[in-house]
Amino acid sequence: MEWFGSPSRRLVMRLAISVMLTDDLTGAPIRGSNARVWIEGQKPPIVKNDGRSIFVDLPDGDYVINAEGGVYSRAEVRCTVTSGKAESLTIRLLPNRLYPVTSDVLRIEGKAEPGAVVRVYSADKSAAYKLLSDAEAESRVIGIYHNAGVNIEGKLLKIMTSSGKGEYIRVMSAEDGDRSEYLLTEKLTEAYPKIGTMIMPVSECIADRGGDFLLLLKSGPSSAEMICEAEGANGIVQKKTDISGSNYVKVDLIG
Repeated sequence: MEWFGSPSRRLVMRLAISVMLTDDLTGAPIRGSNARVWIEGQKPPIVKNDGRSIFVDLPDGDYVINAEGGVYSRAEVRCTVTSGKAESLTIRLLPNRLYPVTSDVLRIEGKAEPGAVVRVYSADKSAAYKLLSDAEAESRVIGIYHNAGVNIEGKLLKIMTSSGKGEYIRVMSAEDGDRSEYLLTEKLTEAYPKIGTMIMPVSECIADRGGDFLLLLKSGPSSAEMICEAEGANGIVQKKTDISGSNYVKVDLIG
C-alpha cells in the first residue's frame, strides 16, 4: 500500500491505480492537455509532472480504465484494486486518422461489423516472443523473452501453442528490472509449456458505427503476412493478408 498527501492541506490519500499513456506506434510517453484518463463514476485522477495519472482512495473491485488523446483512439483496460497493493499500468493508445503518418508506417484499414474488435498480428513465427518458463493457468505473472530494448508494457499479446490453443493477454507492467517477468491485467485461463509456445504482439482497434476501422503499424519485413481478425456480435471473421512491400492494405472482415 502506498500513501501520499499534501502537508499544507493535511490530507492523506491511498494510491490505488497509477496509469501512464504510451504511443503504441513509437513507444513514447503521451503527455499534454489532449491526453486524458478516467474511470466512469469516479473522481478525476491527479496528473503528475511526468504525465502519470493517479487514482486514489478507490474501493476494492474491478475497474475499466478509459483513455484517449487528440490523435489517438479511445482505449479501455480492466484493472483490479485490492487492499494493500497499488496497481501501476501502461495503456498503449493507437493512432487515429488525425495521426501524422510517416513513410515507415503501414496503414491497414477496411470494413468489419460495426463495433467489432479488430486485431492484427504477424503470421511469421520468427517474429514471436518466447516463454522463459512454463506458464501456469490462473497465474498473472509470466516470463517473456524478447529482443533487448523492446518495451512491451501495456501491449496486447496473443499466446498460443503449436496445437492451436491460445488466448489474448495484456501486459500491465514489468515485474523486474530486466523486463523479463511481466504482470498481466488478468489471469491466464490455460497453462502453456515453454517449448512450442509463441507470443505474438497484437494491434487492436474498434470498428466505428459504419464498420470502418484503421490500424497504423510500424512497417515490417519486405515480405510478410498478417492475420487480420474481427470479433463482433455475429462471431469471428479471420483472414490472412499479404503486406509484401506495401504501405497500405485494405481488408474486408465482414462475414
